[in-house]
Amino acid sequence: MGIKVEIHHSDKLGNVCRTLFPQKITFRGKSFVIPRGFESDGASVPRFFWRIVCPPLDPAAVRAGVAHDYIYRVQPSGWTRKEADLMFLCFLIEDGLSPYRARRAYLAVRLFGWLAWWENRDMAALYRLEGGEK
Repeated sequence: MGIKVEIHHSDKLGNVCRTLFPQKITFRGKSFVIPRGFESDGASVPRFFWRIVCPPLDPAAVRAGVAHDYIYRVQPSGWTRKEADLMFLCFLIEDGLSPYRARRAYLAVRLFGWLAWWENRDMAALYRLEGGEK
């Protein structure tokens, strides 16, 4: 279930972890591979919400956060923002975050994630054109 990551100091983009191996993610019959070296900030939870949701690299949030970041940045063919957000919720609960806290995190990505999705759309299209999606 877990994603193997190494933790490092925050870079200029706010990333604090890097995948150590390619990670195949499957959700509801769809799958994608997060490449080795993909950087993420984990679950993007502002510090003042950590007590009511979770810290970004809480073990229960790493898989959800890294997989969600990957879909938002790359926007693989056949994946929608709504599916990415639902996957985030399901992975949080599967990996041990309480359903109450997971729903709070899900609500946040549904309400505010659209901005990151739209900001990444041009970069994601270029990534797909260059053959980055496998």
